[in-house]
Amino acid sequence: MPLNVGDTAPDFKLPSMTGESQGEFELSGHKGKNVVICFYALDFSPVCQDQMSVMQASLGRFADSNAQVVGVSTDSIFAHRAFQKSLGGLSFPLASDHWPYGETAKAYRIFPASKHQFGGTSDRAVFIVDQRGKIGWAKVYELGEMPDVGEILGAVEKLI
Repeated sequence: MPLNVGDTAPDFKLPSMTGESQGEFELSGHKGKNVVICFYALDFSPVCQDQMSVMQASLGRFADSNAQVVGVSTDSIFAHRAFQKSLGGLSFPLASDHWPYGETAKAYRIFPASKHQFGGTSDRAVFIVDQRGKIGWAKVYELGEMPDVGEILGAVEKLI
């Protein structure tokens, strides 16, 4: 079972890519903001490409709601660099949960190793961590299901 609303969000620090810039994304470094964590399965898969493109197109609305967006998958930082480039660049970080493999997804309880045909990927899930570091909203999706950005924005707006 994934983490529930009200649970303390596990902190994590992962290597990340934002456009051409490599860095690190640390959840605790964003206290005072809502953080939208988008777990996705694989760079370059059709639904993931669409999901990250829609999140990019909605960044202004997330910023208006004092929210930071981050994508997280088990792909490597090098795959994230190529993926972002293929999408024309992203203005939010893609964090690599590559090593130790899937530890962040496991902490959020969305790493069902035997459930997916791909093996070793997390569920597609979105968690909104509120300004206090608690899970303010969470939803797990089927791998082929596109998250509704309007629903996510609505949930963030309720947390302001």
